Amino acid sequence: MDAATIKKLARKIFQAEVQRKAIPPFTETSHPDMTIEEAYKIQLAAVDLKLKAGQRIVGKKIGLTNIAVQKARGISEPDYGHIMDVLMGNQDLPLKLSALTSAPAVEAELAFVLNKDLQGPGVTAGKVIEATAGVMPALEIVERRFFPLCKSVKDSICDNAACGRIVLGAKLTPVPGLDFRTIGLVIEKNGQPIDMSCSAAVLGSPAESVAWLANKLAGYGVGLKAGEIVMSGSIGLMHAAQAGDCFYAHFGNGVGSVKVSFVE
Repeated sequence: MDAATIKKLARKIFQAEVQRKAIPPFTETSHPDMTIEEAYKIQLAAVDLKLKAGQRIVGKKIGLTNIAVQKARGISEPDYGHIMDVLMGNQDLPLKLSALTSAPAVEAELAFVLNKDLQGPGVTAGKVIEATAGVMPALEIVERRFFPLCKSVKDSICDNAACGRIVLGAKLTPVPGLDFRTIGLVIEKNGQPIDMSCSAAVLGSPAESVAWLANKLAGYGVGLKAGEIVMSGSIGLMHAAQAGDCFYAHFGNGVGSVKVSFVE
């Protein structure tokens, strides 16, 4: 795939996000033979368009960290996307469905707040912990710019790993003494528990997930920066949301809670 094609596809996905109008998946229409490397180049070209439009990168997100989901989709590793400043939400303000391209879904994650740069290769979970000021309870609102929905991870990568909105809780928990394998999670929807899980579901430990990202980014000459947030991957399941819904995610080990609500 040549540079002109990459830029053309990046502009399509950028315009779909700006106009809130879904487009057909690339791998099911014009580019069935797209590679994962090409998909990341398209994502980075779309990020460049966002930067030129005045947006800022405030962090990264990791997706597809659940081993069972990876096997179901025929992949051997997670994917990642960029968190732009315009994607940051507020747990005390309802999220308008009209501001999204597609019907949203909610995932509960740990957000790592970095106070040191992380540059791969060779980043370990221990180095991640050393570079982390603390973790925050977080929700990712999954939003897709492709329709009909496609199972190809390549389309997900082009689409910034389906990142819609990020909502953080109010508590920053320091990492010393925190066992990242045993942080429990309970998700409530409209006052009823709907999901329970444990942080070990994220590649054995969310810190391992962040280490994977730092090492993966190194292949593109990109690092994780002090001050960035890193969404480490969904601990529980993905849950569809509609107008009127309110979700709470309660994390164990003193990490705290976060909520999001939806209106038309």
